[in-house]
Amino acid sequence: MTRCSAPREISVSEETTEKSGRKSPKSPIECRKLSKAPPLCCKNGEECKVAGNCVCKPPKPTGPNDEKPTSSRETYDVFLGGSCGTTVWRRQSVIPFLKKRGITYYDPQRSFWSENMIYEESIAKESSSLFLFVIDPATVNATSFLEIAYFAARKSPKLVVVFLGKTEWAEKAHPDDLPDRNRTCQLLDRILECHQVPMLHTIPDALEFIEEEMLGRQSLTEAMRSKNNRLPYLQIRARRVVRNVKSLAAQTIKVCKNYATKTVVTGLIDLTVLLSISFAFPALPLFYILVPLLMLNIVFFGVIYKVQELRKRYPRMIADSSAVMYHATAAIPSPRVTLKATNVNGTISSKTLVRRRSKQNFEKFFPDDSGASSFIVPSSFLPKQHETKVNIDCSVVELCSSSPDDNSWVQELAAPTLDGKGTPYSYVLATPNFQLDNRMNCLRTWFHHHKKFFYYIPSTTTFLSGMVEIAYILGHTNWEGTVCVPATSQILEGPDDMTADEKDHARAARRRRNDCYQIAFCYLKDMAKRRQCRVFTDIGVAVKALVDPAIRGV
Repeated sequence: MTRCSAPREISVSEETTEKSGRKSPKSPIECRKLSKAPPLCCKNGEECKVAGNCVCKPPKPTGPNDEKPTSSRETYDVFLGGSCGTTVWRRQSVIPFLKKRGITYYDPQRSFWSENMIYEESIAKESSSLFLFVIDPATVNATSFLEIAYFAARKSPKLVVVFLGKTEWAEKAHPDDLPDRNRTCQLLDRILECHQVPMLHTIPDALEFIEEEMLGRQSLTEAMRSKNNRLPYLQIRARRVVRNVKSLAAQTIKVCKNYATKTVVTGLIDLTVLLSISFAFPALPLFYILVPLLMLNIVFFGVIYKVQELRKRYPRMIADSSAVMYHATAAIPSPRVTLKATNVNGTISSKTLVRRRSKQNFEKFFPDDSGASSFIVPSSFLPKQHETKVNIDCSVVELCSSSPDDNSWVQELAAPTLDGKGTPYSYVLATPNFQLDNRMNCLRTWFHHHKKFFYYIPSTTTFLSGMVEIAYILGHTNWEGTVCVPATSQILEGPDDMTADEKDHARAARRRRNDCYQIAFCYLKDMAKRRQCRVFTDIGVAVKALVDPAIRGV
């Protein structure tokens, strides 16, 4: 379609130039068009032969905003994580509330799940300001536990968890999974408490929290532009003012009580001293008693004030846990006698080599009911009279297991391999007597240290809690991990001695459980891939990978 225009009038000077055969002078715009250099290709620097866009460059955006291309990545205020499946809490309660307040969100709930959604959700999580995870007892919801532990370890500033009926969720499970569910709830409680993540129990409380976080950070002019946000914004500001007034009043009352107590005590002491001196020296004038007493009070309170100021200016430094000296504990003797000694907590600070302890100390942690000796303890391994103190070493490999009762792999596979290469290791997180609280205290001690972990899930009975603990380890950027999850630990198999109806019902429950756990395991492998953590299905290959970085995982 050509664009028509009126005929141009030719001036006299142009006619003269045309008759004389000379070219007419160009206008400034036409001169700029002629002086414009041809487009060069971005690959070889030659002139691009393609009209319009270069073949080696992406086409320019088209549309009403051609001059200002927008970014392809969207940003969201809230990521709606948590239970999916057939749950309706998103579309019935949360999404209408967010739309009314003008808060953007990302909804990961889909009719059918595919592994490609992991990448899409990861991009949405990186672009979200607040993570909301709602745990519904009507679903298995294994993936949400992994994500909560992962984001809590990453110290995400805006993470809130809503646990609807935690007791009901812990009781609704396959009989073989009930102990593991209770352990998972306890583990999640310790993680959220350790990182001070708010845990709510109703969706209205969560909506109030979101409204407080999203609308409360807006300015007055931004909030007044939307009619739906004006009243909530004023309510939020009013609640904040009330909270600040209450806090200030409580602090003022506390300070007044403190000063009143000090004044009363000081007055009683001064009165006692005054009466004592008056009775002891009746002829002494009262003026000579009050002035020194008043000066003494001024000096006393001045010294106290100066000491408090110095404490504020030079606070006490918190001691680093790496400088704490620990007692040497028993390491696992290898089936073959080696002269190379390894230490649980790290390398020895002294120059002399400290040998490992005897089998008697080892049996305190790993009792053997059979009484059969599977290895020989040389006389050089007998305990010494004095106790050796060691320091924490970042090169120590922490051997962890989700089933501390099943720790034969440590003695049979891990100890010989690590002893042969001279790699120091610790088995404290694989001992049966090491309770959950002690595990979290141990992990909390290593927050600011670079640590290496080897985590093994030996059975299906601890699959969920093991994945949650692995996700928590992967969330720390200064920790490295190697994971081993055999295929037999991923799928729950049922017994054969069942009737036909029981088999159908149990098979459906196991299939539902296995599908949910497999989806969670896919998310765990994606977390491990992002952290360059190797995942194995064979314990022998996984142990060899500890001393051979060239071995790749699945």
